[in-house]
Amino acid sequence: MHILRVHFEDTEVNGSGDIDFRCGQSTLRKWTIWPDSHQSVERLKLLAFVCIGSRFLPQLKNFTPLTCRSDTDGLRLEFVLARHAPRDILAESHPVVASGFLVSTDGAVQALKRQDCKHASPDMSFRRNSLGSGIRQNFSLAYGPEWRSHDGTDCFDFSKTTHRLHRFLSLFDSKAHLTDSVAFLRKLHYRTFKSRLPAVRTMKLLCNVFKKDFLVKTDDWLDRDADFQELWKSLNPWQLQAIVPILDAVRHVMDATPHDLNPLERPGVILWRLPYSFCRDGRFPRWIEALDSLFPNIQFVIVLPADFLEIFPRELMKRELIVPCAVNGTKGRKFLHLGRIRSDTILLVDVDGRIPNVALMKLSAFYRREGYRTQLVRGGRWEVDSAEQVYASCVFNCASSLRRVRKLRERFGDVLKIGGSGLDLKLRLPTEIEALPADFSLYSEMGDRAIGFLTRGCPFKCPFCVVPQKEGMPRQVSGLDELLQNRTKVVLLDDNILAHPQADDFLSEMAERNLMVNFNQTLDLRLMNKERAGLLRRINCRNYRFSRSNYHFSLNNIDHFEAIRRNYGYFGFQNRIDNVEFVCMYGFDTTLAEDVERFRFLRSLPGAYVFVQQYRPIPNGKEGGIPDFFDDQADDLIDQLIKICFPQNMKSMEQYYRWLSRLYFERFGKLHMPLVDMIFRYNLRDRKGMYITSMLISTRDE
Repeated sequence: MHILRVHFEDTEVNGSGDIDFRCGQSTLRKWTIWPDSHQSVERLKLLAFVCIGSRFLPQLKNFTPLTCRSDTDGLRLEFVLARHAPRDILAESHPVVASGFLVSTDGAVQALKRQDCKHASPDMSFRRNSLGSGIRQNFSLAYGPEWRSHDGTDCFDFSKTTHRLHRFLSLFDSKAHLTDSVAFLRKLHYRTFKSRLPAVRTMKLLCNVFKKDFLVKTDDWLDRDADFQELWKSLNPWQLQAIVPILDAVRHVMDATPHDLNPLERPGVILWRLPYSFCRDGRFPRWIEALDSLFPNIQFVIVLPADFLEIFPRELMKRELIVPCAVNGTKGRKFLHLGRIRSDTILLVDVDGRIPNVALMKLSAFYRREGYRTQLVRGGRWEVDSAEQVYASCVFNCASSLRRVRKLRERFGDVLKIGGSGLDLKLRLPTEIEALPADFSLYSEMGDRAIGFLTRGCPFKCPFCVVPQKEGMPRQVSGLDELLQNRTKVVLLDDNILAHPQADDFLSEMAERNLMVNFNQTLDLRLMNKERAGLLRRINCRNYRFSRSNYHFSLNNIDHFEAIRRNYGYFGFQNRIDNVEFVCMYGFDTTLAEDVERFRFLRSLPGAYVFVQQYRPIPNGKEGGIPDFFDDQADDLIDQLIKICFPQNMKSMEQYYRWLSRLYFERFGKLHMPLVDMIFRYNLRDRKGMYITSMLISTRDE
């Protein structure tokens, strides 16, 4: 985000006026320097109000008397912002928007409507609600002339929804705290040696800048055993003074851009009152140059006394930033509009598939053989004016899928033919079409991979499983050559290939042909023996993307642990070498105690990790869940659960933690905070406070 223009009315010092940062239609000033005065300080605070946004501004302590004239109804702010894709907005959205709000003398904040904005051009995109939905979008900071550092008390867990305000407090309160520099450097150092690329790049950049501009001996910062508490004590007072605010800014940038490979390159706004207080004694120009190099796309607005204006680097005064432009002049198209489908085209709709749909690929093969074209659309983000023949497949029986099915039926009526296990377990493709090789070109992401079935069916009648009802006993439905179509990579969708009488023959052929195989629906360890394990070790078993070695099993209850451990041992898997994924279903008939037992058992298997899936009932199938999921040891069991950490795919476990957290909250009327901490330990950390608040609000509403 950048600020292009601000119009203000009825301020205490400046009255009414405009602030314009643009150099032309397509550029704005990177550095804006104002002389030290009451007028400049007030304008800086007005910009902070714009950056804080109407949502969080009322929570800024004692902000009301700072700018509002006592003889008016309050303060009026209108502004124009430039937002940047993909961090602030979608690429298709209009990047330049107008907005505004009113601040009454009692502190109430009201967002303006378009018709209430006097200074926004009619053709400009308008955003009614100003900033403040989170800390990732619309990045901005503000600093005052005085500060303190946290000392081991800094909050890095985002437990409060007001975390965004922490970025601005020092501008309004001389007692406000900046980041505990040592704590942040420890975190950054840890992530660096975990080979997380954003941290690696940031740490190296900081070391270079601090060494060059502030004479900090940073060679030891890159040692694996670096003790930052001792390293910090070795710095001179002027060095500490100079780098503390820089580290604070870097910390907030990385919080706002957790997955960006080059986080310091993100656009944003930094407001600074009297920054010379951080770097005196002739070092101020070098300090400013360090900021400029570290944050190449940040818009700086600073207030300086006259003597420091004279030594400000003149070449930086000329720096400009580019105002982003709309992509193809669009204003934010959410749907792919296909218009009217040609009469010789068959429309194929993949309603909800997470992997390419074999039935649709066989339909495509059939109709292309008959001289038709085929057009694939996926999910619900598309629009079609009309089509003469439409086939759709729905895999999952869930609310979002059924909602899409309903819209399809409303749009296409009798033209639509729809099937899939999410709707009808008995509806089949005609035998003639089922026998055809699949049209892999329908899904461009298939590349050099094949996908399909060698066998269908399973002899076991697990009550949660759709296969017994849909497919029956194991049978062969295709040959390996027919399935592969001259490819050497294959995603096998077989329900239980090891249950087929010729399973060993299939595995032997795969091994002899040196195929790369993804056993997508898992292998049944109950049917494993030493010979089969040897065959599977000869096969190049891969994950779905074929990016690494991977074996797929499942464990949906606590039965037969010892047999599973024995059969698993036939493979000779090793930690840090093999990747073995166990799919675990939850929410059907297991208790919390049984879930913990499952996960603890899997953690004890070398090379194993877990991928959890919530039970979804099949059409007319059993509903999941049991009333006695929790017992009187619920808190202790959850404490045990969150200590069971797997080396891979903890993001999958977060889904289970969220489900468990809500179930616990509904049962006991409170949050289990260690569980909440675990949910946000690795991902979406900035949303932790919003999650806590939403749970409490949902309870009040009920």
